[in-house]
Order: sequence, then structure tokens, then C-alpha cells
Amino acid sequence: MTRWRSGQCVYVKAYADREEALERVHADPGNAKGGVTSPNVWLAAYQAHAADYASHLDPTLAGATQRLAELAEASPGVRLLDLATGAGAVARAAAGGGASVVGVDLSPAMLALARELSPAIDFSVADAHSLPFDDAAFDVVTCGLTVSHFEDRQRALGEVLRVLRAGGWLVASTWGHGGGQTPAFRTVLDTFRRYRAAEKGYALDEETWLAAESGETVLREAGFERVSSETHVFTGRFADGDRALRWTLAWPTGAARLVRLHCRALSSFFTDARRALATCDLAWRFAFYTRQRPP
Repeated sequence: MTRWRSGQCVYVKAYADREEALERVHADPGNAKGGVTSPNVWLAAYQAHAADYASHLDPTLAGATQRLAELAEASPGVRLLDLATGAGAVARAAAGGGASVVGVDLSPAMLALARELSPAIDFSVADAHSLPFDDAAFDVVTCGLTVSHFEDRQRALGEVLRVLRAGGWLVASTWGHGGGQTPAFRTVLDTFRRYRAAEKGYALDEETWLAAESGETVLREAGFERVSSETHVFTGRFADGDRALRWTLAWPTGAARLVRLHCRALSSFFTDARRALATCDLAWRFAFYTRQRPP
């Protein structure tokens, strides 16, 4: 059985004077693009591996998910939008606190799984760059590990500001330094390199959000105020090499690399990866940071 134990992780909560912030967003779009590949490219990996994501990844992220919901102050009477909800883990945690939750995502496959797991929550397909909600519709917006996916981050953050009420807040988590680069992940990536399949085929805006200071600057420039962050690290150990391999390949980056292999090479790839993992350190350590409202 795989064992998890919690340690330290990173989060951020940010407020804005909504009207002033929206004026700034529309008047000065700034560096809106983050070098992100069109969602049509990376979305295919999420579509094809939604069940693997929920089965193998969400359990290791449970501590970070719960902390995100706590920082969102999810409670009865709170209207909460979970942006890029995926299989709905953050939405479920927030609903468990009593909040009225809506979850949106670009992936119909992920949302189908979210509805199956949480039929009482309102899930729908929506693009963060053009949200189908009225102005000031929510008290809180959450976003777990996906701010790096925005093709036009200024536009997406402008949409968050638009749907938040005055005094509402965004709570977003993102990988910190050390992130999900576990020894097992690096071992599998080295195996992909030997098969000339190390390129995942798409780019995310990961560098912008890797350091808390950089992420805070982006949010302030977008119009958010009272921005601060906290870091957490969650640690654990995979039960065996096969589970470590399944976890690595369940990430969209792993799935995207896998499809680059010729079908005749798949069997030998798995053999080589399992052999390498047999002597690998199976511990994992995830560093996150999140925006949090200051006391």
C-alpha cells in the first residue's frame, strides 16, 4: 500500500479593488502571453488519460487540495468557482466545507469523471479566457496547479477579476522549486531520453509561476491587491516501481511523451523503465506555493 505523509507546500491568496483592477487590465494588457502552446495540443493528453490522473495523481495531491480549500475559506454561504477543476478534487474539498461550488474545465473527459465522482456539484465546460458567468458572480475563485496553462494569462486573470465580487479573492496553487521532480520521475524521463522521446510536444508557462515572488508580481500587475504566499511540501513513498511508473505516465507530460514512441518500442520501453526503477529511490516530495490573503 502506498503511504503518504504531509510536510510543507506553497499557496497564494490575492484580493483586488475590482473596478480599479479591471480598468488596469483593459488599459494595459502588458505581457499577456506566457509562451503556452495552444490548449488543443496539451488538452489531448488530459482527454486520453483522465481516469489515470484521478486514480494515480489525485491521491498524492490530496493534502495540497485540502489546504487550497482551507485557504479559500470554503464554508456555507460562500460562492466558489473552481477554475480548471479537472476531475473535481478541489471542488469536492470546497463543497465538503459547505460552499456553493461551480467547477469548470476545458476537458469533457475530466468533467465526465468529476460528475461521476460528485453528481451534486455543478460542472461545465468553459474556457478560463472567456468565462460564461455574470460580473461579480463569485466570492472566491480557486485554481489548483493550472495557472501555468493559461495561453493568455492577462486575459484569464482579467476574467477572474470580472467574475469576483468586490473584495472577493483568488486562491491558486502552483509548483514551487523542486516541484514534482521525484527521483522516479527523473528516472523515467532518462528512459524516455534513451528512446528519443523526452520532448512532451507542448509548452506551459511554468517559469513565470515557479518562484513565489514572480507569481506575486504577475498577480499585482494584473490588478490584485494584498497578495501574499505560503509554501508547503508534501512527501511520501511509492509502494513499488510499477506504481511509480504509472504515476509518472499519468501526468499529461508523461502521456504526451509516451505517444511519441513507436508502437514496436513500447514493450522494451516499459521493460527498461521498470528495470531502472527497481533500484530507484521511490520517495516523492512536492513543493507548492499558493496565494493567501494576509492576516
